[in-house]
Parts: sequence; structure tokens; C-alpha cells
Amino acid sequence: MKKTILYAFLTAAVYLGTVSCERTDIIGGSVNNTDSLDISTYELLASNEETAVVAELFQKAGLVQEINGDVTVISPNKWSVNRYLRRKNSVNYKPAGDPAFTIESMTAEDLAQMGMYIFPGKWWRKTIPAEGIYLTSTDGKQEILLTLDATNTDPGAAYDGGGAPGYGYQYSNFMMSRPYMIHVLFKRGQNWEMTYQERSNLGLDHIECDQFYRMYVSDIRTLNGVVHVLYMGDASFSEHYYYHTLFFFGTRADDV
Repeated sequence: MKKTILYAFLTAAVYLGTVSCERTDIIGGSVNNTDSLDISTYELLASNEETAVVAELFQKAGLVQEINGDVTVISPNKWSVNRYLRRKNSVNYKPAGDPAFTIESMTAEDLAQMGMYIFPGKWWRKTIPAEGIYLTSTDGKQEILLTLDATNTDPGAAYDGGGAPGYGYQYSNFMMSRPYMIHVLFKRGQNWEMTYQERSNLGLDHIECDQFYRMYVSDIRTLNGVVHVLYMGDASFSEHYYYHTLFFFGTRADDV
């Protein structure tokens, strides 16, 4: 399913402007001669399995009009929500015998936190400055650093790479140019932890530790804004365990 939605997003969102003549042999679907989708941000989120529950939460929070504005949404996904619910139902938070915590259990205060994923302006690979861009969510409660970074695949992705990115038989070593990837760093305390070492020293599960993620899919341009869908940390191989949890709730110890 991950491959299916990724292909669907990219097929709809990317315009290959280098073709020399008009294609007439398309089988199924239609040609999109723009670099954006003809649907709103809410419609995009609601129409895909990986983000439909996130669209539901924006709707319950009364934020549909806001995400359909001139904004960039750094969206969680269904796995973010699932982990949040699982942690809420762990023995660390739910007394034995209490009913299961579900989306319907979320209070207005819980839902208001969805504002932390909405940022003013349209930020994607053609508008993000080389040095990155610091943004504050529209509710004023979340700061992020959004960057477009050259990448050379994952640490530990090849057996002969010695655990270092870019070594061994990794696909980027056979490309004409370095691929680029959008990352987001969420500020979680009073200070910025800009490097993996700083985050590791503080403790990746520490409540004030900044959280750094790559995107599951990025640069989705809608009628009104831009959507990036969160995936996981990738500063080091071990950080791949740190998938995003809705609202950053709990720690890995709650995943039992």
C-alpha cells in the first residue's frame, strides 16, 4: 500500500516538463499539465488511506478551513495516530477496566493540538531556501526548521558500507546527481538540538528533545497549499525506530 499511494501522489503531483511532443498513447487516466492537484488540501488528505484519519481529526478540530488556506501542512499519517492511541491505551495511562481510548474519546483540548501541523505559506523544494526556513505554526505553539538536503541513502543500507551513508552498493552512488530530500526538525523544548549527537546526548525519548524526520511523501501541491507527510527519523540508522507519534505523545516504553 505504501508503494501504491506514493506512486499515486507522485504521478498526480509531478509534471515532466521535458517531453518533446504531446503524448497520445496514454492508457487510462488523464494528463496533468501542471505541477499541482486540482483538489484542496483537506480533500487530498481525506482521499488517501494513509491520511484519511488525519483529515478526520482536522475536521473534528474545526480546522478544515484553515488547512484549506495558504498554508503548508506537515501531516502525520495513520501510523502516527495508531501509535498515539496505542500509547493512550497502555497500562501507563489507562487504568485497568477503563474503556478503550479511541478517536471519539479525544477532547476539544486534544484536538486543538492539530494546529501544530499547520504552517503559513507554501514551502516545497522550489521555495525552501538553501539554508532552510524556520516556521511557527499558525497556532503559535510549534516551531520547526524545514530543509531540503542532499542525501546519499541510508546509514547501514548496504552490507559492505560499514554502517555509513553513501558507502557500498547504494543506489545514489550510481546516479548522475545527488538526490534531495525534505526534512523537518520539530523544536520540542527551550533549545534547538540541531545535530543527532545533541539529540542523543539529551535522550531521544526526552520530552524536550527535538524530533527530526524525513517525509513519507513530500511536495504535494494542492489548489491552496502544500502537503508533506511525515515518515521517520533518519539522522542515524538507530533513529529509524523513532516514527512520529501524534502530538509526540508518550515514549517508546509505552509501545508495549
